[in-house]
Amino acid sequence: MRNRLRLAVVLCLSALSPSPAAAQDAEATRILERAQRSVLGETASYTLRMTVNRNGKEPRVVTMDGFKSGDDRGLARYTDPPKEKGTVYLRRDDSTYIYLPAAEKVARVGPKQTFGGGDFNNGDVFRLALTRDYDATLAGEETVEGVPCHVLELKARNRGVAYDRVRYLVRKDGTYFPCMAEYFTISGKKLKTLRSDEIETIGGRKRPTRLIMANALEQGASTEIKFLRIDDHPKVDDRMFSPASLERER
Repeated sequence: MRNRLRLAVVLCLSALSPSPAAAQDAEATRILERAQRSVLGETASYTLRMTVNRNGKEPRVVTMDGFKSGDDRGLARYTDPPKEKGTVYLRRDDSTYIYLPAAEKVARVGPKQTFGGGDFNNGDVFRLALTRDYDATLAGEETVEGVPCHVLELKARNRGVAYDRVRYLVRKDGTYFPCMAEYFTISGKKLKTLRSDEIETIGGRKRPTRLIMANALEQGASTEIKFLRIDDHPKVDDRMFSPASLERER
């Protein structure tokens, strides 16, 4: 009787204890959560410069002011060049909109559509909840330019997100800064590679300030985003994150 009781206790404890695979998945999710907060915080305002590079063409440079509130609300407003000034991208919940001042029109756009004519898409810029859109697993370690990194494999939970699979590398030095990400289709074809570098103190703390997205499908095509200003504690009026606010841009 006593042996049976011991066996029952052991079986109960085994059932309650997470499997090694489950523990690794939990660690991968924790690393991903830290990484996605390392550039922009939960709430932020920022100024950035975006440079779109194409073979045989002059680089196209735009600057914009942006705002972020949680993982579901974001806004980016072009401030230069003059001919594009006033163009606004808006993310609210599961919808993304663009306001074009020349057309005086607000239009809905998809997460896989290009952001500002470059190599980032709307999902890259505004869909920031990676832990909600992807299941993460640890897939070993790799060194990138002398920096040891965790390798995370991210698998999309649904087909509505921008990429089916992402290979995501995060620094192991305690900063949890993202180093590199590779984006793939469901068939395994590589679409893009993202690199994060130029770690500088901005907005009161160190963080990567430059993101370079290289297009694997077009030779020489890349887009650079450089953060010029970041405030992690801005006063943000949530009323700005609505299509109606874009109508008032007119």
